[in-house]
Amino acid sequence: MDKKADALNLDNIQIEPDSFIDKIMQKKVTGSKLILFSLIAALGITMSIVHLYTSGFGIFSAWQQRSITLCFTLLLIPFLFPFKKRTSHVQKVVDSLYFITALITAGYIIFSYPDVVFRESTPTQPDLIIGTVLVLLVLEATRRSVGWAMTIIVALFIMYVFFGQHLQGLLGHPGISFQKAISTYFNTTQGIFGIILGAMSNYIITFIIFGAFLAKSKAGKFFIELSYSLTGAKTGGPAKVAVVASGLMGTISGAAVSNVATTGTLTIPLMKRVGYKGHFAGGVEAAASSGGQLMPPVMGAAAFIIAANLQIPYAELMLYALIPALLHYFAVYYMVHFEAKKNNLIGLKKEELPDLKKVFIEGWFLLLPIILIIGMLMGGYSPQIAGFYSILAIIFVSLFRKNTRMSIQDILSALELGAKNSVSITAICAAAGLLISSVNLTGLGLKFSSVVLNFTSGSLILSLIFIMLASIILGMGMPTVSAYVILAVLGVPALVQIGVDPLAAHLFVFYFAIMSNVTPPVAVAAYTAAAIAESDPTKTGFSGLKICLGTFIIPYMFVFGPELLLQGELVNIVIAVVTAMIGIICLASALQGWLFQKMNVFERAANIVGAVLLIDTGWITDIIGISIFLVTLINQHRKQKEKRHSQGLADSSQLLS
Repeated sequence: MDKKADALNLDNIQIEPDSFIDKIMQKKVTGSKLILFSLIAALGITMSIVHLYTSGFGIFSAWQQRSITLCFTLLLIPFLFPFKKRTSHVQKVVDSLYFITALITAGYIIFSYPDVVFRESTPTQPDLIIGTVLVLLVLEATRRSVGWAMTIIVALFIMYVFFGQHLQGLLGHPGISFQKAISTYFNTTQGIFGIILGAMSNYIITFIIFGAFLAKSKAGKFFIELSYSLTGAKTGGPAKVAVVASGLMGTISGAAVSNVATTGTLTIPLMKRVGYKGHFAGGVEAAASSGGQLMPPVMGAAAFIIAANLQIPYAELMLYALIPALLHYFAVYYMVHFEAKKNNLIGLKKEELPDLKKVFIEGWFLLLPIILIIGMLMGGYSPQIAGFYSILAIIFVSLFRKNTRMSIQDILSALELGAKNSVSITAICAAAGLLISSVNLTGLGLKFSSVVLNFTSGSLILSLIFIMLASIILGMGMPTVSAYVILAVLGVPALVQIGVDPLAAHLFVFYFAIMSNVTPPVAVAAYTAAAIAESDPTKTGFSGLKICLGTFIIPYMFVFGPELLLQGELVNIVIAVVTAMIGIICLASALQGWLFQKMNVFERAANIVGAVLLIDTGWITDIIGISIFLVTLINQHRKQKEKRHSQGLADSSQLLS
């Protein structure tokens, strides 16, 4: 092992945990565990194969396709997320009961199709029983996989369906019968098997499997090495590596916590080594990794749901989200840059870093599947077809080098990991179907819009702030996709009603649901980073929040300036991007208190005003905002020259003495 690799431990990068297949093949388990692990692996591999088959050769009818995905998920839940209890005996009994119940339910679903769909308005008694059991299984699957927050919210919405008629005033409704509610939840594609689970079953799972295959082909390792070679030697190098590496990993991951766990094990210790405090190092990694859910082509699962809600091709959504994603990383990069300049933090030595040319030559081919998936999506192919052929491309290009070559074990392991990684998201999507159908049954969405508009008096800026806070608060206790789905049902209609473009409204909610990953008191990405940094979780969360504050301006920018979502003429889009970048630098420098040197309170206040003015794309506010920034910039540059001159004189006099 050479010195460079030894210094950075790049030879031991582990992007994905060992699968059950890996443990079986490595003979790490025997006896009953071997049987159990084999069953889990078989279920996972079969689940992935079925979905890859439907991706490549055509999906089944909507209810059937979605029910197959859910059945596999419910069968895997007790193995991947076992019941938590003090005694293992109780755990085994409860998990066994869950599995048997899920197996019976799955059997009924499979063998009663298609008759069950034809009984939409006249469900049989077995339909009502199985439908009720399925609702309970989905709620328990959600609780086990993503926690209590989402489960409680969905349960409250279901209770509102059955008991809301007893409420007075605006929240009351005429009443919905048990038969109608369960039939909607179970027999139709308006409930559990609705559009959200449809997005998951049709193509989100294909992209999750795609990410697992990329990881097994060592693409993640290539991205991290590439990031080190590009930015490691710059001012505050390791922090900038974290930004670039997390952005690149985000193209294939779309999950904040796994992004932190992957890149953070390398970047955080190196950030601490060059002088960053542990909580700031963890905050940088959390802020950068959270943005991965915005980064095409494999954005977070919520992005596919946005496309489904807006009824636009996913390729279009990728394009619309590209500039906000790049602006996010631009903002985080400059927050890190000004922090490094303020504390005089240098980069790594060049001899410690991988050689850029060598890294690219050895791994360039790993970019081909990503290029293929983007090309196919832009060429009009469906996401499932693009994902299917890109997975085949990964297997093919992995053969180019011995160290990336995928064995049969690697392929089976990737299939298993893809299924495992999709389980919690499938549970969320099924629960989201329950929530959405409950809102539609009761008309609660329109009522919530009325409440928001009355509370904010129809003010656009107040409504945006209200929805932003709601997105962040909801996201604190649940995954991004859960927070997005809830606000998409309740908050987005209110924004659209006061004139916000539907695309901007959905992305606004999505963006701030993502930011909840770094917002205390429950900041899961920041807490993951804190464990690696060995720092205080709360301080790490607030550090991540401070770094992301420079990005909070971006959603407001694309609401007031849809040019950032590629809406409008090219010249206007270019102007909007340039002014947005200036606004971000204004805000980042003001928050860090540093531009060329330490900023005084008036300079910081002026830059904040400039940033706020640059939110609007009007030419008057742009000219005033840019002028304010230029005055601050020139003043900072002048003071820096004076400081250097005085230091030069001091150095000369000291030399002469």
